[in-house]
Amino acid sequence: MKRMTKTAIVAVVALAAAASTQAATYTGDLILGFTAQSGNDFIVDLGQASTLTSGQQFDLSGSLGGFNLNTVHWGIIGDKNVGGVRSVWTSTGGTLPNTVPNVTTWGAIDTATKSVYQNFPVGGAGDNFTIAASDDNSWNQQTIQGALTTQYHNAYEDPNVIGVGTASLFSLVANGSAPSPFGTFTLNSGGIVTFTAAAVPEPSTYGLLAGAGLLVLSLRRQFARRT
Repeated sequence: MKRMTKTAIVAVVALAAAASTQAATYTGDLILGFTAQSGNDFIVDLGQASTLTSGQQFDLSGSLGGFNLNTVHWGIIGDKNVGGVRSVWTSTGGTLPNTVPNVTTWGAIDTATKSVYQNFPVGGAGDNFTIAASDDNSWNQQTIQGALTTQYHNAYEDPNVIGVGTASLFSLVANGSAPSPFGTFTLNSGGIVTFTAAAVPEPSTYGLLAGAGLLVLSLRRQFARRT
C-alpha cells in the first residue's frame, strides 16, 4: 500500500477545510423558512421571484413531517440588485411591510439574507437544508429571536406568519416607495405550499381609472375658473 507523503496529507487537509467553509452564492432567490423555535429549522430555495407562476406548488410534505403545521412559524424573504435598482421581497400576514427607505437599509437586509443563504449546500431553486434553531443564522434566530443588530428581524422586520394559512408577499424598492403586492403563498395541512400571483388590473380597468382621473382634473379646472 502506497503511503501518503507529509505534503500530500497537508494538501488533503487544506482541501477539506476549504470545502467545509465554502458558502453558496446568493443571487437573489426567494428563501422560504420554517421554524418551531426549537429543534431544527427547515429552509428551501424557491428560485427567482420572476420565475414563479400562479398556481405553482411546492410539495414539502416529506421535509415538514417533524413540524406541527398548526403552530409553525414560516415566511419568505429575498432581495436583489439589478443595475442599481435594489429590490426586496418579504412576506407578512396581510399587513403592509415597512418601506425600505434607502440603500443603507437594503444593504443590512441583503447582509442578513446572505447569512442565511450561506448554509445552502450548493444554492439554486429546490436546494434546502436543516439547521439548529439556536444557530445565529437559523430561520428562528435571523427572523424572530436573534439579539444581533445584523440579524434579519432587527435589520428590517419579522416576515413570518403562524400555522396553516396564507402569507402575503410584497415587493419593494429601496427608495422609500410603497410596497407592491406580489402574490400569496398558502400552506395547507399536508405540507404543500401554493403560490398565487397578485391580480393585475385588466386594460379596461386602467382605462376607467384614467378616465376618472381626467374627469377630476377637468372639474378642478372648471372650479378654478369660476373662483
